[in-house]
Amino acid sequence: MFGATFGIVAQGLEILRKSADIRNRNIINASNPDYAQEDPLVKSFAPVGIKLDDIIRSQNFYYMELRNQKLSLVSSLDATIKGNSQVENLFQEFTQGLGGIEYINRFFSAYQDLMKEPSNEGARSELLSSAQSLVSYLKDRKKDMDRLLASTDYDMKQYVNKINTLSKKIAQINQEILIGYAQTYARGKDYKNLLDERDKYLRELSELISVRLQEDEIGRVRVETDKGFLLVEEGYSWELKYDSGNRKILWKSKDGSEVEIGGFVSGGRLKGLIDFQAQLRDYIGKLKGVAKGLISGVKIPLNSQTTNSWYWFKHIEDPNTPIGFSGSISFNFPGGPITLNYSPTDSLSNIINTINSNPSLVGSFSASLISNPDGTYTMVIISSDPEFSVEDSNNLIHRSEPLFVGEDIENMYVNPNTHNYLQNLDYEKADEFMKFSRDWWNTAKRLYEDLVDHVASKQRDLRTKYEIESALLNSLNARLQEMQGVSVDNEFIELMKIQRGYEALARTVRAMDELLQTTLNMV
Repeated sequence: MFGATFGIVAQGLEILRKSADIRNRNIINASNPDYAQEDPLVKSFAPVGIKLDDIIRSQNFYYMELRNQKLSLVSSLDATIKGNSQVENLFQEFTQGLGGIEYINRFFSAYQDLMKEPSNEGARSELLSSAQSLVSYLKDRKKDMDRLLASTDYDMKQYVNKINTLSKKIAQINQEILIGYAQTYARGKDYKNLLDERDKYLRELSELISVRLQEDEIGRVRVETDKGFLLVEEGYSWELKYDSGNRKILWKSKDGSEVEIGGFVSGGRLKGLIDFQAQLRDYIGKLKGVAKGLISGVKIPLNSQTTNSWYWFKHIEDPNTPIGFSGSISFNFPGGPITLNYSPTDSLSNIINTINSNPSLVGSFSASLISNPDGTYTMVIISSDPEFSVEDSNNLIHRSEPLFVGEDIENMYVNPNTHNYLQNLDYEKADEFMKFSRDWWNTAKRLYEDLVDHVASKQRDLRTKYEIESALLNSLNARLQEMQGVSVDNEFIELMKIQRGYEALARTVRAMDELLQTTLNMV
């Protein structure tokens, strides 16, 4: 009789001790955002006694996944904002209100000052100096952005490595959950502290890449990207790879094949960095557009002792489409003058062919199509004798040479003959080139301001969205904490109940001990 009773009481004491341990664990993890409150489920069983039937974990998996999805979005925005902040730091417009526009304004002001006084040596020196400064500024900003783009490769590798590490940890946790479930199945299934660790890894993974989750009945998770590329299933994990040479995110399958998934990543810092790389390439393209516009447009009027090149100043987007206006070109030379007419239906290529096929002009003039760096086309006419001249009824053809040469910002530089050109300006064309310079100036400012405005507006939109989504994330975190967080007050109350029960059983043990001693003494 005493043996059975002692067994029941001892079992009760052990269950109460275990329940107290669980309550203490709740209190210790009250501030842990990845911890879900646990409640011991104690049941009576026949004929007498109690048992720890299960440990109920107060987790809302749906809300946790919803929170993680929002976390992926906020993290993506944060990564992109930080990248764009680095771009802002490269341009003085965002810090001091000055920058590229000042260089552009200084150059074209110097150009116009020279056209006002073509013989002014000071104006010539200022034009040459301001042109070199403008080229240096554009190249420096391009190098800065190239370095920034290269630095994203390191960050991308770090993110990919962290994703792979977390995937392996989650797969390992899946295995430990299965083992823990089997070992504790008959003892209340007290393995669910592993799920807190699992949730921590899932939150950290969601911060890096947006994922979809499936949980089985014991708590193991299947993890895949938004577009279905597996990262974790049971005890196995898959890896991502970053190809820095081509800037591609690759998913590695078990058979060794690799699939590019960069376009399928929809959230997390990985997505933010992918977006920033695309935006940075766009910014670089816009900066290149400024350089290409200067190379394609800016010309210097020269006299007959300096050049025999005559440029068509009307840039055409497609040399094979109709130009849309009519006019005539006159060629003045001892065998002329020869006048060729063109109509709105003629293309630039037609005009060039007409010039080169005219027997009266062969040997004296030749025309060539020029593909400008900015993507437009124009024409240059070369005379065999510098004293020959060309005139256009629309004032589109002028004896000149480009001030900037090169094909792109990397190989852009001031024409090495500029010093000589500035000593041999065509003074009679100064007023006309003053007018042309206004258009070149406006075009350069528009292209540069478009770059700066694009950076500013993109950052403004990102920050606005970040504030909104962060508020939603905070709301989800609060809601999740409300659902599965620990109430310290309630835990202390439950601990007091357990303590009273434990003390009552302890008194029972003492009473039984006294009764046993009395019985033994009676023998």
